[in-house]
Amino acid sequence: MELGKINIVKIARMTPHGAYITDTDDAVSEVALRSGSTSDSSVPSDTPDIISGTGIPSKSESSPAGGKRASDRTRGTITDEVLLPKGEMTARLNKGDITECFIYLDSEDRPVATMKRPLITLGETAVLTCLEVTQLGTFLDMGLKKDLFLPYREQTKRPGKGSKVLVALYIDKSGRLCATMRLYKYLRNDSPYKTGDRVLGRVYETGRDEGAHVAVDGVFRALIPKKDLVTEVNIGDEIRLRVARVLPDGKLVLAMRDPSHVQIFADCELIVGRLERAPGGFLPVHDKTDTDVIRRTFGMSKNSFKRAVGHLMKEGKVTQDQDGIRLIRE
Repeated sequence: MELGKINIVKIARMTPHGAYITDTDDAVSEVALRSGSTSDSSVPSDTPDIISGTGIPSKSESSPAGGKRASDRTRGTITDEVLLPKGEMTARLNKGDITECFIYLDSEDRPVATMKRPLITLGETAVLTCLEVTQLGTFLDMGLKKDLFLPYREQTKRPGKGSKVLVALYIDKSGRLCATMRLYKYLRNDSPYKTGDRVLGRVYETGRDEGAHVAVDGVFRALIPKKDLVTEVNIGDEIRLRVARVLPDGKLVLAMRDPSHVQIFADCELIVGRLERAPGGFLPVHDKTDTDVIRRTFGMSKNSFKRAVGHLMKEGKVTQDQDGIRLIRE
């Protein structure tokens, strides 16, 4: 069985506090020999004490068969029986039944199972809600009784309580399930999208020279090149984007705007609208103006601005000089 994943398991035996599960290929007879009984409902003499009100064995015994503690387990792999508490069952079960369970660690780092579906599983990504912020990190709602910890070092932006965060689930060096906002290696390059498609992406990393890294559909790797960042984007922003091209390795290159031969008409309309609202129909922006100023003023690149102004000048709608652009009023 694997920590952090939904496993197909067998009910080894039933006890008053729940069921003990094993891998489906484990022999039931082996479990019976270890427990000293073949009865479905009897509790073996070495069944551990129960922590009051939890339905989970006490810390002094990590499994009814003398199993290993969390520190002795192979990271992520569980070979001993795992408790499925009654409160985590969503259907009636009997010894020998086959079912699906998600396995995680309880508050004392012991494996425990649930038939309830988590919002995220190992190696996958999901948008989770921030429940609590502490000095060490953030706790996220993963749809189970136990919250998911997002360590401070795995944060690319400090989430606030109630905010939505795109994260991946991984197992840390101590064998615990944790979340990370550093997503690149958890995303895929096998998207179904092609050039020209419209996609929905969430920004998960910014500040690098290459541009803004985006998770399309929360699953696929994508990049908005720095030259195409016509407006400011922040980590966590969800944006409608256009696939500009698909790289040989399958990674998506995205654009915030339409192709120039289509976008120019919207750009012209935007510039005219700004001039109509400006005092005297004048704006102190021209083709020699700094690129960042043009981006802040019109939300477009300098090349796009020059194309649009050139088009408007040909149509006799604006003039341009060393001071700026002016609307020609009819």
